[in-house]
Amino acid sequence: MKIPSSKIDEILEASDIYEIINDVVPLKKLGNSFKGLCPFHSEKTPSFNVHPDKGFYHCFGCGTGGNIISFVMNYYSLPFPEAVRFLADRYGVEMEYEGAEVSQTAKDIAALHEELVLDSRRNLYSGIGKEALTYLKSRNFSDSLLEKFMVGWFPQKFDTEKYVRKYDKSVLINSGLFKEGQFGMRLMFFDRVMIPVRGVSGRTIAFSGRTISGQMPKYINSPETEIFKKRKVLFNLDHAKEHIRKKGHVLIVEGYFDVMRLHDKGFGNSVATMGTALTSDHVALLKRFTEDIYMLYDGDDAGYNSALKSLDVFVAADSFPSVIFLPKDDDPDTFLDREGAEGFEKLLETRKDLFVFTAETLAEAAGDMNSSLRALERMKQLLVKVKSPYRKEHYADKLAEIFNVGKEILKKDIDLSAANNSLKIVSKRPVRNTDRGTTYIYEREFIATLFKLPEDVALMQTENILPEFFNDKKLAEIYKKVLDVLRDGDNISVLLCSPDVGSELSEAVIKMPETDIYRLAAAAREKLISNSVMDTLSKAIQQSDGGADARELAIIRFEQARRMMHKRNSED
Repeated sequence: MKIPSSKIDEILEASDIYEIINDVVPLKKLGNSFKGLCPFHSEKTPSFNVHPDKGFYHCFGCGTGGNIISFVMNYYSLPFPEAVRFLADRYGVEMEYEGAEVSQTAKDIAALHEELVLDSRRNLYSGIGKEALTYLKSRNFSDSLLEKFMVGWFPQKFDTEKYVRKYDKSVLINSGLFKEGQFGMRLMFFDRVMIPVRGVSGRTIAFSGRTISGQMPKYINSPETEIFKKRKVLFNLDHAKEHIRKKGHVLIVEGYFDVMRLHDKGFGNSVATMGTALTSDHVALLKRFTEDIYMLYDGDDAGYNSALKSLDVFVAADSFPSVIFLPKDDDPDTFLDREGAEGFEKLLETRKDLFVFTAETLAEAAGDMNSSLRALERMKQLLVKVKSPYRKEHYADKLAEIFNVGKEILKKDIDLSAANNSLKIVSKRPVRNTDRGTTYIYEREFIATLFKLPEDVALMQTENILPEFFNDKKLAEIYKKVLDVLRDGDNISVLLCSPDVGSELSEAVIKMPETDIYRLAAAAREKLISNSVMDTLSKAIQQSDGGADARELAIIRFEQARRMMHKRNSED
């Protein structure tokens, strides 16, 4: 599915490159630009430059650069479509796709879900749902809250004939909600409260059935389908996303009813996983909306263990959440009933940094020096993966304090481990051909001007300019890509999302003055043509047999060189 060029333009226009980068890299204003430590390599002197007026960033230390989309791709390790969607969600731009084809089965499953939601709601408020409604009322769930989450009910004996007549059998079975048995098609989620699960856009993509009679398991979730992948879904994110933006943080809890109760008490920024451990997809999804993630666990061994297990996922995603533990034998529902919203706010203030909490827990559990050193080694290997130098130094100080080791020794050990890891990565990289040919400044300058010109004008500038005119082979390849995009009528700024293009051109684009772009483009174009003619003549002279032809070619080459020199002198 291709994202239209016009939609990318809209997202780039709505996005703030300073805001996105400043979320993860503290930036300081320097004239019209901002500067900070590069998040893509270790450095102590800031060489990472952000130019909001031009929409680009560039590191003069490692050469990484590009636009806001390439930053999101590189920093969050997202493919291009996901990076665009990240920005669209962040800035409230509705996504569109060209040639987006959804299978008929997926469409039918979505329609089936909506019909089941309405039928389950009717059941809940009819005679057959009396027991379920009484149970929900006993849990102090109001009618307005049940309507907000579209909670419903299906009895044990439920006639599925209307669905069998309306939908193909394959649709019912592929939805995972129906099963064919000896007596025909039956609904799997009978005798349970039905809680619709919606995607970020608000479309119902699955259900969770919650028992009211003590049968096990307590919850049953829809199996994965074409439109539902558990590892990528967080319950209530469709409602929570606006609350997350307003409050600045998200609260992850373990149960759907917990989310509903928290929402009712003013904590609408709450979400829950679909009965699975937190995944990297979940973290990436949440980071579209906030960097501040709070995780709420039960105050028992199971809660502590769940918190400890999640750290690796967060560090891999370059996310550093806080963890909060409920008093023993409490869940959010009982705690809120007893302490109220004010008490819960105070509980949130007891949050601990998950990285520090893990280190403290491992250090306390260590019985001797050997086990303590093993625990420190585990934390050190996680710390090596931390991108921010400020955060890395902060955690190094904490580890030295927790494990009672010298700060300087620990920091040297961390630096050594980081260097060893870098060597391993470099050794695995394929050897690349570095024979690029001679690079002329005007070649890079010409391509850079194309990114600053209106696209119709840029396309005119490329007329009769062939990739073969470029001495630098890499720039020739980039120019081919630029031509393809311009001729397709797309936005060439998208090319800066590619690491090889961004690192090659971002510095030139950033340094390009805002005035006289047309003159610079025309001058670089002229140099490309002139030098191409000179190179062609030189090759022809070398390949000739000498004599009159060679002398004539030499005269032509001399005249061409004289005209070029005259033109440059007149420009000066």
